[in-house]
Amino acid sequence: MKYLKCKNILFQSTQPHRNHGWQARRWPELLRRLLGRLMQPTQFLPSSTQNSSIPQQQEQQQQHEPYLVNAVQGLAKPEYRGQLQPLHRFGEDSWFVSSTPAADVLGVADGVGSWKQMGVDAGLFAKELMYWCASNAALPQFDARKPRDLLIQSYVQLCQQARPVPGSSTACLLSLHRRDCALYTANLGDSGFLVMRYGKILHRSVEQLHTFNTPYQLTLAPDGQRATVHCDLPQMAACTRLPLQQGDLVLLATDGLFDNVPESMLVRMMADYQGVTDSGRLQLGANMLVSMARDLSQSAYFQSPFAQKARANNMMYMGGGKPDDITVILASVAVRKG
Repeated sequence: MKYLKCKNILFQSTQPHRNHGWQARRWPELLRRLLGRLMQPTQFLPSSTQNSSIPQQQEQQQQHEPYLVNAVQGLAKPEYRGQLQPLHRFGEDSWFVSSTPAADVLGVADGVGSWKQMGVDAGLFAKELMYWCASNAALPQFDARKPRDLLIQSYVQLCQQARPVPGSSTACLLSLHRRDCALYTANLGDSGFLVMRYGKILHRSVEQLHTFNTPYQLTLAPDGQRATVHCDLPQMAACTRLPLQQGDLVLLATDGLFDNVPESMLVRMMADYQGVTDSGRLQLGANMLVSMARDLSQSAYFQSPFAQKARANNMMYMGGGKPDDITVILASVAVRKG
């Protein structure tokens, strides 16, 4: 800065001036001043002073970071109702919610019910999977942009336990990466999610099925039974990236919701909660979604999405809803104010 200031002095002194004699007499003095200043040691500001704006920028960034306000609700299928439900389980469904400085992470898993015929509680497998996902999502090295890697790591750890838990489940993970305000997703099977903006669906996940009502699933089979069950890999999870904005509404749920509630009904109900960031109101919304799914699942005449898909696949299904475990996580995108 001192050099630039001296340069300005020289530039000004060389401008045309009426008193050329005065300019000639002043020239040696100006030159001595310039040389004297150039010979002085350059003074640098302390590094802490130079970087003083960095913490302020970080603080401002944190004050405007996006985050998810979420609400969780669920209900076990009729055969489980009345029983004491373990933490983070609704029947054979399981879920988790994790929040770190870098991201908000949500997950659901739906244990495959046919394991019950072999004396295996698939809900325990689903819960173990969600436990490992929640634990790994809380680690400093977790990259919120790679939820599929989170699923892979967690599944491997589940399988490598000293006393592995047999079973299988679907899995759907969502991660709000704060820095770029984007939702990163990994979905395996027929659980799923949708994102609403301005009362309309911005994106909805697509089911992964082997055949009708046989979703892709992560499996840990007992010895001798691996050949008789589907054993899909976590690498097969479908991944997406969705830029989000304040007011967007995110719905993550197991198929107990999507098989019973048509998309049009979901949109109408969720529209009332678009932009809502009050956790109490969001909880009411999640409760209403679960109640609606429960009522429709018990209807013998309602043409549910599951009944329509069954007919489309030439399956013998008398119609009505599909009794199932239901898990719902409803989340709204908010921004911290400075």
